[in-house]
Amino acid sequence: MAIFDRIKKIFSKNAPEVAKVAGAIGADVAHETAEVVEEVKKVVAAAAKDAEKKVSAAAKTAEKKVTAATKKADAVVTKAVKTADKAATTATKTASKAVQTGAKAVATRTAAAAKPAAAKAPAAKKPAAKTTAAKPAAAKTPAAKKPAAAKPAVAKAPAAKAPAARKPAAKKPAAPKADA
Repeated sequence: MAIFDRIKKIFSKNAPEVAKVAGAIGADVAHETAEVVEEVKKVVAAAAKDAEKKVSAAAKTAEKKVTAATKKADAVVTKAVKTADKAATTATKTASKAVQTGAKAVATRTAAAAKPAAAKAPAAKKPAAKTTAAKPAAAKTPAAKKPAAAKPAVAKAPAAKAPAARKPAAKKPAAPKADA
């Protein structure tokens, strides 16, 4: 046990020195720890500021993109509304013209149906010109028929169709008198 006694003696003799050194080391560790904590606080504050700047910049960028998208969407919607308005106006004008044309056609047909039947009959053909007796009978030809005047389709109404006028009978030339 002499070893233990000797260790006790050395420890007792050096204990105040060891305590001083341990205290100094503890103080250095506390001082270093405080410095590290301060440095960490600065780094965290700088990182927070940097993160705040990045978040702010991202928010501004997002806001700009949303604003630009909203403007673009507004322009597209406005253009679509204008296009639809033009198409509606054109369709309205076209429909109006069609209605007016239809109304005119109905009015024309109604007026044509109301005219007397004689007015619708084709004009009477002129009788063939009389020929002299000197010409042989074989040379006589009936009068050339004139083509009927073309009537517009609007003037004919199916319900008001007039009967065709009779053509005058062609006069027969007198037979040559036989000398007795």
